[in-house]
Amino acid sequence: PEPFDLERVRSGFNGPPSPTSVVLLQELERWNILVSAMRVSLQNLQKALSGEVGMSSQLDELAKALFNGSLPGMWRRLAPDTLKTLGNWMIGFERRYKQYDSWIVRGEPAVMWLSGLHIPESYLTALV
Repeated sequence: PEPFDLERVRSGFNGPPSPTSVVLLQELERWNILVSAMRVSLQNLQKALSGEVGMSSQLDELAKALFNGSLPGMWRRLAPDTLKTLGNWMIGFERRYKQYDSWIVRGEPAVMWLSGLHIPESYLTALV
């Protein structure tokens, strides 16, 4: 997916953002960093596999992780803690995207999937 347009999200708030809206913006910032890193690393891996650039140790690690179905370390460092395999992680990744998108379009959800947040504690704190 494409990174979220934070300026568009900010402009959708009526007045100053609520504490939970601030949490949404923080979550989207973290999401955008992860998505951008995923995109760049996969593009670089594709170039390395086609011989356009040399295969670095990081790209080799990425290729091995993808081949073995595990979450690459360069993505793991930017994602919420997990022990899931890559396939199950991708299911959660898509679900997180849908939760963020719904939160932007429809407003704060009545029920929040806490483990789908980078830092669920920040959301709980914003509610208090």
